[in-house]
Amino acid sequence: MILAVLPWILWWKLVDRKRMFEIFFYGSLISIYSVLLDDIGSYFVLWIYESQVLPITPRLNPIDLTIMPVTYMFVYQFLKKWKHFLLGQVILAFGASCLSEPLFTWMHIYLPLNWEFYYSFPIYLGMGIMNKWLVERIAKLQQNT
Repeated sequence: MILAVLPWILWWKLVDRKRMFEIFFYGSLISIYSVLLDDIGSYFVLWIYESQVLPITPRLNPIDLTIMPVTYMFVYQFLKKWKHFLLGQVILAFGASCLSEPLFTWMHIYLPLNWEFYYSFPIYLGMGIMNKWLVERIAKLQQNT
């Protein structure tokens, strides 16, 4: 429960209120991608979750709907220039794939079956980069109208 609520409280205290909609839109897309990719991976039995928060879903919702979007939103908010953002995304992708996933495996929460941790790195990286490009493009279109 703490993983599902505490990051959002922290986000609410730190979010740039002037860019709140843009930042939240960015994070919402990350949530959608996370849930979708988690469902695809579970469907193809690339990984399973040994522990589930809710028995009705095969994914780890606090990660997909809280940790992932809030972390990505902080990188998006605080690292505005592409050069800094890309470095932040590399660090985030490395941390998620090479630190968090092995930690969740060690904790018997996440069990990769036909998946290696390093497969996740380009996915985490690409999600953030593609999303920044898309959100900035939409924001620019909105400003021009």
